[in-house]
Amino acid sequence: MRSMTGYGNGTASNDMGMIEVSIKTVNSRFLEITVHDSKLPVSVSQEIYTMIKESLERGKVIAKITFTPSTALKQKQITVDTDLLNSYMDAFSKLKDIKGLKTKKIRIQDLLDLPVSWLHVDEPKIEESELILLTKEATKVALDQVMDMREQEGQNLAQDILRRIDWIEKQRIFLVENAEQSSYAYEKRFRDRLLDLIAETGLLLDKGRILTEIAAHAEKTDFTEEVIRLGSHLEQFKQILLQEKVVGKKLNFLLQEINREVNTTASKSDLIEVLNCVIMIKTELEKIREQVQNLE
Repeated sequence: MRSMTGYGNGTASNDMGMIEVSIKTVNSRFLEITVHDSKLPVSVSQEIYTMIKESLERGKVIAKITFTPSTALKQKQITVDTDLLNSYMDAFSKLKDIKGLKTKKIRIQDLLDLPVSWLHVDEPKIEESELILLTKEATKVALDQVMDMREQEGQNLAQDILRRIDWIEKQRIFLVENAEQSSYAYEKRFRDRLLDLIAETGLLLDKGRILTEIAAHAEKTDFTEEVIRLGSHLEQFKQILLQEKVVGKKLNFLLQEINREVNTTASKSDLIEVLNCVIMIKTELEKIREQVQNLE
């Protein structure tokens, strides 16, 4: 199990230069990948994008790649087209042999001003295939660090969530023990009020029928089923948390079911002890929900 928060940085180098890749991830409902590539070839960015997509399931991912060329690569290469230059010099020599044509001494600037240049300044050539290899190496290092951090934080979150789930289970047992008392208290209170009303007004009513209706209504206030289902949800929550790697969406769904059972329990009882217990459970559930939002 992993959280969605992580950071990693990787580098790789060869004679051409050095590639540095940094990857930062935060929580998000889906997988969102952004790559800042410093105007490198599209294939380089695509390589990072593909590797991230194959490694992560959820989270907002921001990757940055920079390329620092080597000193040798920064130096421009100057080449002389000696064949062309020799041809020019031969042509100038022939001009001298033409009678009546005045010529002057040839200067370097005269040669540089010729229409077809014999002097070439070559920009350093970056091999795209080499860039991709460096990118793969640096990205793997960065991703490994991200995964390690996400797994470590995920384990820390899991331990805290499990501790809170165990605490909620103890409160659930308290609710189970008070379910019958809550229903009985409601029935007794309602029955006493009604019987007092009958005695005060002198109404002739079928007490047996009245008591039957009261008992039936009191049964609707019994939240035993809700707290039993709550126990099942809590156990399933723990199993998913301990056994699966990608858990965020499943746990979010289960939290909704758990909240539903807790809310129904609160609506069926007016015992102050039960209501206080429900309030504390809901407080813990909100803390768990916030933590689950950061799980992959």
